[in-house]
Amino acid sequence: MALTDFGKALRKARIDIDYTLRTMAEELETSPAYLSCLETGSKKISKSWIDKINSFLRNKGVEVDELELEVLANISNQSVPLDGLSQQHKMLVAGFAHSPFTPSQLKKFAKLLEEVSEGNK
Repeated sequence: MALTDFGKALRKARIDIDYTLRTMAEELETSPAYLSCLETGSKKISKSWIDKINSFLRNKGVEVDELELEVLANISNQSVPLDGLSQQHKMLVAGFAHSPFTPSQLKKFAKLLEEVSEGNK
């Protein structure tokens, strides 16, 4: 089974720290098969697993963009959790999910969002 984008990011990080699937699984106290299922998207990636993986990678000295890893997990899961979001955020998520925007228009929105986010730092 092909890797998801989450799986590709996780595998790259794992290889960067010279860990095999087995050695990483052992440290995370899970099976290599389960970790492989997270990489391939055949298992849903819970928030607790995202946190566990982020913590593991940080402890190994890997620069982790936690939001990016969470977004990639959401894409792999084919769902975006709405709990904790304001009503306005929920409306935006739902609106974009069912929008008639073209890929080109969505790229423009993404660029605008990136620019606005940079202004908040």
